[in-house]
Amino acid sequence: MLQINPKKFKQIQNKAIPSPLRPKFRNKTETNIYFLSKRKFQSEKKQSILKSIKIISGIIILVVGGYFLSN
Repeated sequence: MLQINPKKFKQIQNKAIPSPLRPKFRNKTETNIYFLSKRKFQSEKKQSILKSIKIISGIIILVVGGYFLSN
C-alpha cells in the first residue's frame, strides 16, 4: 500500500481562492488577441439575441394579426 508522509504536506496559509478578472499574459500581442476575441464573442452573442427577438416578435405579430383577421 501507499504510505503518505504527513511531513511532506504544507499548510495553506491563505485559504481564499483568488479569482482574477482576466488572465495574465507575457506580452502585448497575447493580450490584444484575447480582448479582441472576447469582444467578437460578445458582439456575436448580442447579434444572436437580437435575431431571436426579431423572430419571436414576428411570430407574435403573425399570430395576433391572424386572430384579428379571423374574427
